[in-house]
Amino acid sequence: MTDVIEKEGKSVENALEKASNELGVAKEDLVYEVLEETDRSFIGIGMGKKVKIRAMVKTPEAVADTAKKALSTILEYMGVDAVVEVKDKMLTEDDVIHVYLEIIGDGSGLLIGKHGATLDAFQHLVNKITNRKFSGNCNIHVDTENYRKKREENLTQLAMRLSEKAKKTRKPVSLVPLSAKDRKTVHMALKEDKEIQTKSTGNGLLKRVVIIPSKHATQDGPN
Repeated sequence: MTDVIEKEGKSVENALEKASNELGVAKEDLVYEVLEETDRSFIGIGMGKKVKIRAMVKTPEAVADTAKKALSTILEYMGVDAVVEVKDKMLTEDDVIHVYLEIIGDGSGLLIGKHGATLDAFQHLVNKITNRKFSGNCNIHVDTENYRKKREENLTQLAMRLSEKAKKTRKPVSLVPLSAKDRKTVHMALKEDKEIQTKSTGNGLLKRVVIIPSKHATQDGPN
């Protein structure tokens, strides 16, 4: 069975229905583009509209291809000399398609930005583009030079050191303001330590994680 097909109909919905039947999948599992739309009637008399579409099954391969092209285009417009590779793609049990993209090229520091801010911006844009085309349920991960894993490891080590300081001094210790993803890393790193609790404080996108020795603890959990 092919994953891409072209069909004609009296309307987009009609053409999509034909594609759905031939491909053997629900319409919700298809993404399509209109190739041609003409009105063959004359003063209300005639054969009416004709619509031609190209429909594609929403698969990890199709999502990965769209995400890769989107990121490559963004980098090209920015004048960045880099190559985008698909490192992995998968469909999880909750029907979410995950795609992992790697940017390979010089100047990765500029691509990462402060605390990964630029990399996060790339990821946000590519997710917007891909999910708009495939009607959601896509999660695109963008990385370069294994930055995400290194960042997680560094934050975990920092959290462990500061938790020991909090327990030793018996006083709360705060980290610098962090993104939601980084705060979650810290919370998870210390989740099993019964001698401390963690909470996020502050307003806006960047908040501080406070590590609190048990005698001062009031509440915990990532937010």
